[in-house]
Amino acid sequence: MDLVRLIYTSTITEQFEVDDIARILKVAQVKNKALNVTGLLSFNRQFFLQCLEGTRQDVNQIYHKIATDPRHKKPEIIDYQEIPHREFDSWNMGYLQNTESLRELFYQHTKNISFDPYNMNGESAKSLLLDIRDEIKRAESQ
Repeated sequence: MDLVRLIYTSTITEQFEVDDIARILKVAQVKNKALNVTGLLSFNRQFFLQCLEGTRQDVNQIYHKIATDPRHKKPEIIDYQEIPHREFDSWNMGYLQNTESLRELFYQHTKNISFDPYNMNGESAKSLLLDIRDEIKRAESQ
């Protein structure tokens, strides 16, 4: 099976409500599991930064739904490539809340107080998401 990784960012719209992140995660976990898509979502109350891994068809299908979701605007693919293995194979959709540790990771990877994933390249976005993955694993093991 050929695997791909897609990393994208988008901005919330006026239609986005506080409870939407919980709804997005719940739906993503169910739908991604059914399609065998894995990944991680990062959200800082303004921007989404997400990684999706799976078959080209399944990842593209999910991304097209996200790109037309009225809670997202300015969707932009940061990186898209074929991959030999999954980096986020433990989750159908991992998530780290907007905590101090997440803000510290944003700063480490962007050297900017105000996080803006539109300014990231594919490698830096992937590196940030891997560090977020590791932070989630640390928090789960405590």
